[in-house]
Amino acid sequence: MKVLQVLNHFLPAQRAGTEVYTYALAKSLQQKNVEVEIVIPNYGKDFSSSYTYESINVFQYTEPSVVDRSLIMGFRKPEGLKIFTEYISNEKPDIIHFHELAGSNGITLHHVLAAKASGAKVVMTFHLAGYTCRTGNLLYNEKEICDGKIRTIKCSKCYLNSKGYHLLKLPLIASSSLLHLSHVDPTLWKNKLGTSIGTTFIIGQLKKNFLTLAENCDALVPIAKWYKDILLLNGAPSQKIKLIKQGLPSAFKEQSKADFEKSNSVLRLIFIGRVHPLKGIHLLVGALMDLPDDKIQLDIYGKRNDDSFTRDCIKKTGHKKNIRWKNELANEQVVETMQQYDALCLCSTFSEMSPLVIQEAFAAGIPVIASDVYGNAEQIQHKKNGLLFKFKDEGSLKEQLLCCINNPQLLAEMKKNIEPPGSFAEVADEYYNLYQTLLS
Repeated sequence: MKVLQVLNHFLPAQRAGTEVYTYALAKSLQQKNVEVEIVIPNYGKDFSSSYTYESINVFQYTEPSVVDRSLIMGFRKPEGLKIFTEYISNEKPDIIHFHELAGSNGITLHHVLAAKASGAKVVMTFHLAGYTCRTGNLLYNEKEICDGKIRTIKCSKCYLNSKGYHLLKLPLIASSSLLHLSHVDPTLWKNKLGTSIGTTFIIGQLKKNFLTLAENCDALVPIAKWYKDILLLNGAPSQKIKLIKQGLPSAFKEQSKADFEKSNSVLRLIFIGRVHPLKGIHLLVGALMDLPDDKIQLDIYGKRNDDSFTRDCIKKTGHKKNIRWKNELANEQVVETMQQYDALCLCSTFSEMSPLVIQEAFAAGIPVIASDVYGNAEQIQHKKNGLLFKFKDEGSLKEQLLCCINNPQLLAEMKKNIEPPGSFAEVADEYYNLYQTLLS
């Protein structure tokens, strides 16, 4: 069996959840004597190249496309698509497994159609919610959880709100709806005005693209139950959907239940992830500003860019000796490092699919304090194995932190309730069985 795993980036250049998941799947499949290769774009290059990462072959096909409005809006295909198509034609894989699609010069719906036309079986794993939500966060007007069903007018209002058109969204929707009824697509004007008043067309295209994706895949794999429900709600064929829940990609040493009592009076918190607004580190920093330094400590492990957001966060914490900025952790260091802390903070400002970091925290035996969004709430039971705070609500997060400071026994009880996660070997078994079923 020959399988191509297709995504936008791979290790070691980028080390996020999708890349780690794909790596773990590839290694597990190799142990089952499956021939596996990773395929990614070689962005900005007019040549293809290859490299090997821990015995996994990675092919980077040339992708020299200049990103502009026409490419982002889908008016032209990425230039590297031709080389991608030629490559899969020459390789003749049995399975082409996609892990993400992009909106411009990355892996796109065009690549899925090319894979289907090659005669291979096509699998799509959903790591993010953007396939059915234009904003990608499944939060209506960034205030309330959305049920996830694509509705032209409602989604258009929400999308315009996310773009900052708070006061103009109603007249823009009215104009867009009128043009839609007149079969005039202003997005074809290829300018900012056309995009703004073409919102209903953009949402309509989102739904069309999703249904085209579902039609041309032989299997659709959500990694969380909540997103399986959304796939069904938007018309994906139930017989194509296979729920394969998240597993822990690496082995871990389970912490003894006897070690769960706090060793001192300081609440030790850990944050692991990108220093980015989507990860909500600014909410956590803000919540700690008025809390007593001698009662709480935060260590931040994450990838930092030299941007204004990161600089502002670091500057804000400059006088706080109880907030420490650490370097990134290697994958094999994460669980062991977490075991030195009392709780993980996951302050996502969007609906993550099924955050791997929650699995890692549970493997370390520590509860998670997280925002109450789909991917977090599916794994965390409030006051049982963690705490949930209101989405984007710094005050609510502060309340949960104070709850831990004032009631240390709560942490001890939550730690006793934590169940260790399943292994990634179980995940790989499910994929292997799925591949065999498709090929038979």
